[in-house]
Amino acid sequence: MFYKIGSVLLLGILLSGCIKTDNLLQRDPTAREYYKLDTRDLRLCRGETTDCFGLSHISSAQHHLRPMEARYGQRVSGPNYPVNFARMLINPPAGSYTPEQVSDRYYHLPVNEWTDTAWESLVNVYKAHYDRRL
Repeated sequence: MFYKIGSVLLLGILLSGCIKTDNLLQRDPTAREYYKLDTRDLRLCRGETTDCFGLSHISSAQHHLRPMEARYGQRVSGPNYPVNFARMLINPPAGSYTPEQVSDRYYHLPVNEWTDTAWESLVNVYKAHYDRRL
């Protein structure tokens, strides 16, 4: 009897290591306080979470960028749309926010109406590419 209970407890302990842990960072209250821009891989993330969008798809879905362009008062221009999108985030309209360069590669951008509009534009680009219900 004790052997069975001990075996079940041991199995439970061993299997608890298989719990999905990729959402643990999203529980961090500070993870939603800024966007993290990766200037090398051209990716924008919500804080330190895995909730990220690559900027490469914006080249073929430019019409979804209109709200961001209106908010920032400039157009995302070619030929390299992803790089120019990132530049707009790093060089916002005067006084709207201050990006924090945390390394040669990464910037932290505060969550505000400008960066939220850019994020929502990326959400719409993603939906246009991957959500077949649209």
